[in-house]
Amino acid sequence: MSLLPLPSAVHAPGSYRFRSSLGQHLLVVPHSQIYDLPEQETDADADADTDASLDHVLSQMLAHTLHNEASLDSLSLPTVQSLSLNVSSSCNLGCSYCYASQGNFEGKQSKGMDWEQARSSIDRLLAEANPQAPLTLGFIGGEPFVNRALIHQCVHYSAALAREQHLDLRYSVTTNGTLLRPEDHELLRQHRFAVTVSIDGGSVVQNRQRPMLNGKRDSFAAVIEHCQPLLDTPGMCKLAARATANSLSLDLDQQFDAIAALGFQDIGFSPLRSGSALALQDQDWPVYELAMVSLASRELQRALQGQQIRLSNFATALKQLHVGASSPYPCGAGGGYFSVASNGDWYACHRAIGEETYKLGDRHALDAPKRLQFLQERHVHAQTDCQTCWARYLCSGGCHQEKASRSVASCNYIRRWLTFCLQSYCELSQARPDYFTHCLPSPRASTPA
Repeated sequence: MSLLPLPSAVHAPGSYRFRSSLGQHLLVVPHSQIYDLPEQETDADADADTDASLDHVLSQMLAHTLHNEASLDSLSLPTVQSLSLNVSSSCNLGCSYCYASQGNFEGKQSKGMDWEQARSSIDRLLAEANPQAPLTLGFIGGEPFVNRALIHQCVHYSAALAREQHLDLRYSVTTNGTLLRPEDHELLRQHRFAVTVSIDGGSVVQNRQRPMLNGKRDSFAAVIEHCQPLLDTPGMCKLAARATANSLSLDLDQQFDAIAALGFQDIGFSPLRSGSALALQDQDWPVYELAMVSLASRELQRALQGQQIRLSNFATALKQLHVGASSPYPCGAGGGYFSVASNGDWYACHRAIGEETYKLGDRHALDAPKRLQFLQERHVHAQTDCQTCWARYLCSGGCHQEKASRSVASCNYIRRWLTFCLQSYCELSQARPDYFTHCLPSPRASTPA
């Protein structure tokens, strides 16, 4: 369903010039297209003006929408292809920074989901989604495996329906990993599950930031005990680790190595931006940037030697640059993705359960006018401080939930990190073009950045 367009600001930059070890390059902003530029000797005083004029002309000549790309000005209400169920309103850990208050969202979700709410949500997803595209059913909480019986029931029920209807249904779960049992391992192995394990580092960092509520044992040991069988024999599932970096834990190399030593080959970091005294402040962003670039530089050397990049922040950025990804939204919230609260209400984001502005429907129907307003207000063209930024279609304004915490320092980090990724992409493309041939699809795609 196409709606009224939301055009970009008149003076929004259309290109970004950067330099790698190979020379100068030009990023055509609207389509994330990268071109090599010839080295030119010009009068130093005229360099800036000459380059700006040349870049403007080049970006106008080179910027064109391909047949399979949607306009970045367009606004639409796509079918819902991905749904997460808040199956649990409690957790066995007491993380110091939990946005969900262990799953109860400060009392707004007082009980776990029951079968009737789960079944009706699954039925709607399978009935209304585009049957030609993949669907994802996710489980979240609290700790989802507090309500393991419901997860098992949902998977068996939805898998049977998907087979009958010839649907490409996949699954996801975000878990702390400490409650997994052998029967859970088998469920995850036998289905196409993306399993994200929240773990912040080695035993010292993990136990400080993510302690067990009962205090009887350390959570790091529990993660090892309950996740190791799945790491050893993953079956059809794909495991990833996600660590939260806060102002007290910015030694990313050490945290990364501790997690990698457990056997995780897909490790990502999420900087804590809000909701806690431990959130990164302006003075922390340069430290975080240096740590991320240091870690990514190590992984770049692995890629140059033909090995897998394990830092998912870096790998994802390189993949998006390779396919020319650009998007006016940072995620599918309110578009192709919704999260269902335990009472059956549909929210645009799993982090916003109980927030009225994010509630866009219930088990019966979505509120189309409210959904449209939600998407209009969060389109990157509607973000005043994004209109003059060259990174606007790669960053896409960042997480909607964290908009209030956006600052000059955090945005500078994003731009410098993306510049490093652009430089790395050019160098890796030159030295190891086979890396992208083997790991990535060749055609361009208009996937979100």
